[in-house]
This record gives sequence, C-alpha cells and structure tokens, in this order.
Amino acid sequence: MRRYFKTPIIPMTLLGASLLCGYGVTASAATYVDSGGAAGAQCETVAGNDSAQLVGNCSSSTVSANSNPWYAAALTGPQQVLPPLVNGQPCIVSAIANNGLILGSCTNAINLGFAVLWSAATPSAAPIATKPLPGTLLFPLLRPADVQTVPTALNQLGTALAQSISAALQATVVLYTLGNATPRRVSNYGDNCFGVDVNNTLVNGSPSVVMNCPGTNATPVPTVATWSGSAYVLTSLAVAPGASYCWAVGMNDQLQVVGTCVFSGTTGDVPQTAFWPTPSSAPLLLTMPLNAQNYAVAINNLGHVLAYGNDPTGIAKPLFWPDPSNSFSVQSIQPLPGSIQTTAAGFADNDTVAVNCLNASQYPCGGYWTLATGTVEVLPLAGGLKSVLNGISRAGTLIYGSATDAAKNSNAVAATLP
Repeated sequence: MRRYFKTPIIPMTLLGASLLCGYGVTASAATYVDSGGAAGAQCETVAGNDSAQLVGNCSSSTVSANSNPWYAAALTGPQQVLPPLVNGQPCIVSAIANNGLILGSCTNAINLGFAVLWSAATPSAAPIATKPLPGTLLFPLLRPADVQTVPTALNQLGTALAQSISAALQATVVLYTLGNATPRRVSNYGDNCFGVDVNNTLVNGSPSVVMNCPGTNATPVPTVATWSGSAYVLTSLAVAPGASYCWAVGMNDQLQVVGTCVFSGTTGDVPQTAFWPTPSSAPLLLTMPLNAQNYAVAINNLGHVLAYGNDPTGIAKPLFWPDPSNSFSVQSIQPLPGSIQTTAAGFADNDTVAVNCLNASQYPCGGYWTLATGTVEVLPLAGGLKSVLNGISRAGTLIYGSATDAAKNSNAVAATLP
C-alpha cells in the first residue's frame, strides 16, 4: 500500500497541542547520493523502492523541450531517460513498485492524457498507455467510451489505480493489474469517486481499494472496494457519531483505513483523525487536549498512523499515533533544535518518517524521524545549502528528493538510512 499522488485537501483551520518527543542529538549517518545529471540539469527523485531503484524528473537542457522522466537502477545512477508515448509530447514519472513497474502519465499526439506504465527491466521500451473504459450499452442510452486516464496510486505488486475520464469529465475509478492496460472498473460509471489507495493483499485474487465518493451536498463518503471474483463490492465506511462527514487518506494490507472526520464546534468545524479497524467498524478518533484539531496523513502495515495537529504557536506539526485505541499514545514529531517547523514527506512500515525541516540556519533540509533517534537532519551536498524530500521507501530504508549543490543547481538524490 502506498499513495503516490496527493488527494484533494478539504480546507480547514488547524489548532492543536504539542506533546514531547526526543530531538535528534547525534550526527546523521545518512548521506545524500547524487544520481547524476544525464537526464537534465535541474532534477529530483520522486520515488524509490526497497531495491534502491529510483525514478524522477529533470528539466531538459533545451529550454523549448519537455522535461525528462528517468529511471536509475542504483543510487549513483546513471539516469536513463524514459521514452514518451509520442515523440515531442510530454511525460512525467510518479512512482515505482517493488517489482519494478513504473507509473506515470503522458499525452498522445492529440494532447489527450493517459496513465502509462514503464518497466525497470526494459526502461528504454516505449510505455504502455492504459486504456479508458469502453462504451457500454446502458438502458435507455448508449454510454460512450471514456477518452482519458489519470493515475492516482500504485501498490508494490504493480497494480495501478487511476481515474477513467469521459468526454463530459465524469470520472470512474479503475485499476490495472501488473502491467495490464485493460481497465477493471472499481466504482460506478461516472460517479466521480476518487481512488486514494490500493493495497497489496489479494481478496479473491485482486487487491482492495479505498476511495472518496461524492455524498450529500458534495461531502465525501469514504468507501472501500473489495473484489468478489466478478466485480468490486463497495462498502461505505461508518461516519463517527456526531460527525458531519469523513474522508479517507489511506489503507494498509489488513484493510485498516485512516482518514479524518469533521465535527461542528462552537468556534468552527473540528477535524479529528479517524481509524477504521475494519470496513464495517465504527472509527476510533484521535482526541487531543482542549479538543484540538488534527487530521490524518497516512497509515502503515503495523496499523500505526501519521497525522497533523498544531502546537500552541499555531504551527502544524506531524504526529505519530502508534495505538489508535488510545489517544494518549500520540507523540509529536519535534523540529530540529533551533527551528520550529517540520513537515512529513513519507511514512514507512518500520515507523520511520521522512521529514522536511528548517535547520538552525533556517535553510530547508530533509531528514528522518524514528522513536529512537528523534528528528535527524541529512546534511546537504558539498557546497549546497538546501534539500527537500519527496518520500521514503516502503521498508523505511531509503529516502529520496532533491538537494542543491555549490552551483545552486537541484540534484536528484537519495540516501540509505542507518
């Protein structure tokens, strides 16, 4: 289970409380490795798997040309440019699974967009364009074929989740198994559900999906889809008692779901992180002191949760919630000494969190957090001052992003964690 694309965030005002957790006090043993600039001068690594295979995007050396998506078999590179669907048309890469399947998007000759699949085994081969849903005869009118696809997530088995888009911009959640370009419909035709996550546990031979679907007054309805053997069966998750609505942000391989429920308060809406132990369970809520607002970010395969809440200064801080049955177990992920800001960039199955911080000199820096080390900065490249992380591998052994060098160029980097 891993979400590689950001879902729409419902606007909210955050207010929270800060809990104590240790700072990183020892020097970082992780070091950025630059994958080189074969794909362009300004680069970033957008994803990496547990085998340290990387993908990213670089600006072209020609100012009038498209950016270059790339693949590297090792942290040191070399970067190999991934070919487009059609010469001269743009592509972007977004994710790589543990089995080497690569997900991205490209446009065709008439500028229609498609989720596409490359393979780490043959990175120089043209990508496979995923097919939209075909036309279907529905009484009393013919439903025309969809015209585009948009990727939303990729699991470690190489199953891609996407939206199939009609000419009228109606969306249907679909998935593509192991490099197969033929869509399997998940949601109802044209219902405008948005697929959030696809896990790795096979139920009747297919993984499960969590999505948000439009409900009453356009409020979201978190929904889990499980394969029956012939079609996906949809289960709407229970709304917490007293909540106006909820939405989901992730699901693990145990079909546990995390999201946020919103309650009406005397001073405005109050979001609370919600954990559904099963698709048929009522959610457990993260209740903070003084009814402080908080909201979910991710869940891992241990059933632990990454969330956000504000400290008394009004700055949002990431929260680690190891026991969703006990709100008192939540811990704040503290900034580096001399700083007040930290944001989460990824959450691994070993509870390691990739973070972006401001260091004591107030430069952006990437790092990581664990219960044992607290927040630890990964030092910048030689001569550089800044780094930004995009995520962490599923097992928590690799972080990746970009870092500036002495010439102030952005380099695609990754680091192996101790």
